[in-house]
Amino acid sequence: MSFKFGFTNDDFSDDDISGAAARHTAGDTLFTVPKYKKALDAIALGENNKPRFHSLHSILETLKNLRLTFSNLVTPCGSIIYRRELFDVKHQVMTEEEVADNGDLRQKKLRDLLIDENVADLQCNVYEGGFKSWECSYDVVDKLASQDLDFSRNLSILEMGCGTAIPSCYILMKMFQTATTNTSLTLILSDFNYDVLRLVTVPNLLIHWCSTLPIARLRELTTDETNTRFSEDELLVTDRLISEFETKLEEVSCSLVFISGPWSHEYNAMVQSYRVNYIISSETIYSPDSLAVVAESIIEILCQSQGSRASAIVAAKNIYFGVGGSVIEFFNYLKSIKPDSVTVDVEEINDTQLKRSIIKIATPSEGTLSSEGTLSSEAR
Repeated sequence: MSFKFGFTNDDFSDDDISGAAARHTAGDTLFTVPKYKKALDAIALGENNKPRFHSLHSILETLKNLRLTFSNLVTPCGSIIYRRELFDVKHQVMTEEEVADNGDLRQKKLRDLLIDENVADLQCNVYEGGFKSWECSYDVVDKLASQDLDFSRNLSILEMGCGTAIPSCYILMKMFQTATTNTSLTLILSDFNYDVLRLVTVPNLLIHWCSTLPIARLRELTTDETNTRFSEDELLVTDRLISEFETKLEEVSCSLVFISGPWSHEYNAMVQSYRVNYIISSETIYSPDSLAVVAESIIEILCQSQGSRASAIVAAKNIYFGVGGSVIEFFNYLKSIKPDSVTVDVEEINDTQLKRSIIKIATPSEGTLSSEGTLSSEAR
């Protein structure tokens, strides 16, 4: 296939150009030769940093009797989504610290991260930016909104590096808005940090489900004689609300699976047990190290999809200045490791000065090769 980005030397600093020993130019486009082919093999896991499963119920229990504050946002193409406010997350962390053991190292690290240091972005191998909603996650929502989501297809969707999980929240919300008796959905949400899963991922999923309820029913589930306050930007997590959420998920055959910890061969084996046929990832290829692991993981998981057609979309900024990742690096790395039957396509998004792209990776099905990664019924 023919592929070219409109990057020129004007888009890079002198250091970016002169320091790229492994690079060469082709026309106006800057390409990079991958330094290694087995990034996953280089990941060594200790007993304390292995990927782990977490149940929905166990995380919901940590939210019981909390009042979640959230806001609604509109994506560039007009989809309405919801997000727990970061100040509300910080308030919960401070409240938990007041009752925690002074020797609780995890709680101390969380406070250092969110409050004392006020880090919003990332710290490599400590915190991968999950508390912040990144721009490209909205691009994924708009991409999903342009498709005919087919929930009768036994969808098994993995969101790698989910963070606030805006794309998965959108999928869950749409499932409840269009649910019939013939539905089946597994959403696997993974993030490096367990605290991201419990403080933003699950709250956002709960909020999006609540947005599909009639107002009278939501009021009934979140208020009582003691807690009478009902607000359009707050949600009290009651026992009744938790029970109703779990019941409704079961009724529409929707399973929510949560994994914390680093990407690795062990991680891939865990998610492959769910026969993943669609992968979503946004803002995860920000560095050469991370883009190699993401690329290898996607290929490994898709190629183990047990014969069914599988695909992935990765949303990213075209260039991550200062940290080294880029769409062209990711594209070239994918081409160097993928089987011939796997197709890769890139769609650029040029609605603002911040140039972004969506990379689509797809495996063939029943001998038919297609470059369109989709969740529609046509992909069955």
